[in-house]
Amino acid sequence: MLVAGTLAAGAQSQGYMDGIEYYKAGQYGNAKEILARTINDAATDNKALAYYYMGQTELAMGDKAAAKKYFDQGVAADAECAYNYVGLGALDLMNGNAAGAKDNFKMAQKFGKKNHEVTVDIARAYYNANPVTYAKEVETYLAKAHKDSKNQEPSLYILEGDMAAAQQDWGGAAGKYEMAITFDQNNPEGYVKYADAYFNVNPNFSIQKLEDLLNQTPNSALAQRELAEKYFKANHWKKASDLYGRYINNPNHFPEDKARYSVLLYWGEDYPQSLKVAEEVLAQDPSNFQAQRLRFIDQVKLQDYQNAVNNAKEFFAKNAGNPLINSNDYVTYAEALTGIGEDSLAVLQYEAAVQKFPENGDLLKELSVVYTNNKNYVKAAEAYDAYIQTVEEPSLNDYFSASGRYLNAAATAGDNADQRTKCAERGLEYVNKAIAGAEPQAPLFQRQARLYIARNGNQIDENGVESYKKMLELLDADPANMDPANGQLGLYKEAYTFLYVFYGNVAKDKDLATEYADKMNAVKALLGE
Repeated sequence: MLVAGTLAAGAQSQGYMDGIEYYKAGQYGNAKEILARTINDAATDNKALAYYYMGQTELAMGDKAAAKKYFDQGVAADAECAYNYVGLGALDLMNGNAAGAKDNFKMAQKFGKKNHEVTVDIARAYYNANPVTYAKEVETYLAKAHKDSKNQEPSLYILEGDMAAAQQDWGGAAGKYEMAITFDQNNPEGYVKYADAYFNVNPNFSIQKLEDLLNQTPNSALAQRELAEKYFKANHWKKASDLYGRYINNPNHFPEDKARYSVLLYWGEDYPQSLKVAEEVLAQDPSNFQAQRLRFIDQVKLQDYQNAVNNAKEFFAKNAGNPLINSNDYVTYAEALTGIGEDSLAVLQYEAAVQKFPENGDLLKELSVVYTNNKNYVKAAEAYDAYIQTVEEPSLNDYFSASGRYLNAAATAGDNADQRTKCAERGLEYVNKAIAGAEPQAPLFQRQARLYIARNGNQIDENGVESYKKMLELLDADPANMDPANGQLGLYKEAYTFLYVFYGNVAKDKDLATEYADKMNAVKALLGE
């Protein structure tokens, strides 16, 4: 197991306390769902407190009417529960009734004389209403909480941490959250908020804090979920999927979490289990977008191409126009089509992806490969050219690869002289950029020579001769290149063959033709031909 606690323990939950934890961690939608789900459970032993947090959740989400209803229900459940008076006071402040707020806060203090968290909640109510207008009140109640608790109230440091975070003082915020943990080692919001504040600075330390929390509270849905998410963000796919598998057995998980689990399994490369979970989600909710996606991309990974094609087709039909569709969806669909031999249809998916995501340079690069595989060399060159235009600083390898795409297009142009010339010229532009920026290398001049030959109707000309001679100069600089074990003899053979042809058939120089013929034959002998 990743952390303390067994799977059996992980299947338990903290009931409404999970909702309170989510509220305190600032995850109001999650808090609302769990509190509403658990308010009438027999295990909800403090309904007045549950109603308070339901009201605070609604207030945070902007529904004042619902907030008042829950605060009133909290008072009805237990008239001496201090918290609901804090909630009513917070609502008064939101409605501009500062006097009414003071009265409710007095009631809260009456019933919560020794409850320092109540004092902090009053300070938070003023802070949430308007931190500038009520700066004095916030300071007064914070000072009171410090004094009365002898500086040991955890919620005090949580609020001060939140105030620092609002000013983007992440170091200060993390320090305050650390203090909260110091005075309450089981404080979920302290751990979660600390991890959030510190994650971009030190992901591993942030994760360690959440592992500590889960060790302290192994049944906390918040602890399980947050740690799994941090594992995911830190690229610990296997740990994330393992912990998520434990978390979704917690009764207080959310319906969308099972689809999320399928995603984590996919990134952990457990494709059979990811597919199984996705299909379970779809059995309950056939319209679940994420599960629909996972089903066909898992099937591609499992090389179940026909089913992948069928399900990808259904995915795109059901989700036409959905902004969540991404380039990988198209690419994976194309891969499935290639898997069943439908290469021409695969190309259409790549083209659709490029049309929808024109700024995606990598997609253009992939499309170029697809066109090349389908022997559509002109489009392959154009796609690679378009890719280079998206790159701020193309590499020398980018230039070299582009020259190769244009060489293919020029060499296969047949009788289309215009296409042959244009493609060869563009290829020469790219290979010359590579030559200008790189150390002299034989393959660069080989590529240059071939482009000259393609431009000349696949016949050697003087430009090609000069390029091959430059290539030979580089090769001859190291006698070891004539050793068959070094793999350079193919370059020699190509250059000598074209030079023999040029001097024998074009320049009509018998002596040079004989010289290169002898060299060509010597290389062939070394190659065992």
